Amino acid sequence: MALHQTPHSVLNKVANSLVAAKRFSTVEDAIWDMAIVTVRSKVSYYRRRIRKMENKYGMDFDKFSARLKGKATPQQEDDWLEWKSAHSMLTDWQKTYQDLRHEQNR
Repeated sequence: MALHQTPHSVLNKVANSLVAAKRFSTVEDAIWDMAIVTVRSKVSYYRRRIRKMENKYGMDFDKFSARLKGKATPQQEDDWLEWKSAHSMLTDWQKTYQDLRHEQNR
C-alpha cells in the first residue's frame, strides 16, 4: 500500500469496489458493514482468549484472581495480566459495537 494513501481513501476504494460489484447499494452501507464485521471479529477474538484461560484454569477470572493473591507464580502472573487485558479489550470492543449499532440505527 502506498504511504500517501489515507485510511479514508483506502476505505472508500474498498467500499466503491463493493458497490461496483453490487455487493452493497451505497458506499456508506459498505463502510458500515466493514466496520460492524471488524468490530464483531474483535469481540469474538477476545471471547476466545477469555474462554481459553477459563479452560486452562477451570475457573473464571474473579476466582482465579482471588486464588492468586500473594502466591502467584511468574507464569500465573503473566496469565493473569493477559486475562485481565482480554477482559478490558472485550469490554471496549463490545461498547464500540453497541455504539456503532446505535449510530447505524439513527
